[in-house]
Amino acid sequence: MIRRISASVRADAHPAATGRRRPATIRRRCASVASIIACLGLWGCEDPVERSVVRGDRYRAVDETGKAVAEYLLARRMRGDTEELLLRLGHAYAAGGDVEEAVAVYEALVEREPRLRHQVAASLAEVAWSARERGASENMARALQPLLDWGLGYVPSDLQLSLAAYYAGEGEYDRSLPIYLALISDAENDPSPAALYEVGLAFEQLGACERALPFFGGFLEAAGRSDPNLDAARFHFGSCLFAAAEADRVAGRPSAVLEKLDRLVEVGVPRTLMVEAYFLRGEMLVSLDRADEARASYERVLELNPTRTHALARRAEERLRQIRFGFE
Repeated sequence: MIRRISASVRADAHPAATGRRRPATIRRRCASVASIIACLGLWGCEDPVERSVVRGDRYRAVDETGKAVAEYLLARRMRGDTEELLLRLGHAYAAGGDVEEAVAVYEALVEREPRLRHQVAASLAEVAWSARERGASENMARALQPLLDWGLGYVPSDLQLSLAAYYAGEGEYDRSLPIYLALISDAENDPSPAALYEVGLAFEQLGACERALPFFGGFLEAAGRSDPNLDAARFHFGSCLFAAAEADRVAGRPSAVLEKLDRLVEVGVPRTLMVEAYFLRGEMLVSLDRADEARASYERVLELNPTRTHALARRAEERLRQIRFGFE
């Protein structure tokens, strides 16, 4: 095509060929030749990777994230994993709500470029906020997992609370407890009753009732009468008091047992443990040569089980006879 146009231009340019000059035609045809040559040059030199990246950026700008991902993946196949492509691909996956893919890409990026950790953390936090607003708590937790691996400080405080609540709701108290403890320690003012309750519950569920007691106790002191966790906290507090008292009994610490049992009978729940609590209290007082005080505890056992159907009620009667007539 260029040879034909060039020949035509030469024919127009030479008077011998045409018998006359046509400057305007010559200029137009020269301009066309230059344009064609320029276009051919661009087509021959344009980078296909850059073309895919530009298309991906345009698709992402109009929220067509699926098409954007396709373009970025095409560029990735041609060029490999570069910082620029991984960032774009991660952002596209995140914008489309594909949390698993976004996390995978971002983790690969940070492994290559640790200096981008803060930038990636900010993007994943955005994914987590979006997932939380949609009620997709599992996706929220998945988006925040890399941030937890890097350190709790990478997780915004409001997302820390949501994440801890999610783990607690799933029964993963070993994961919720460190977050709640961090929130309590970082609190500018006194920790909220809700946080105290959650920490106590986590310790109890993990079998650490002794450590749960101060948090349940702190909750009961701070919570109002209308607090929705009030009854549950009293129940868990009483259960932990009894469990901790039993541990103290086995360890041979009668004074510590009495301290916890006195608090338990003051709380009054769980009611199913009251007979055992009063009987154990009587036993500890007898072991400390305080038989007169023990008598009141044994009598309380009989009051709570007037039909004498509980095995401890019959044993309490025996203890009262022994106090009255002497122990063998």
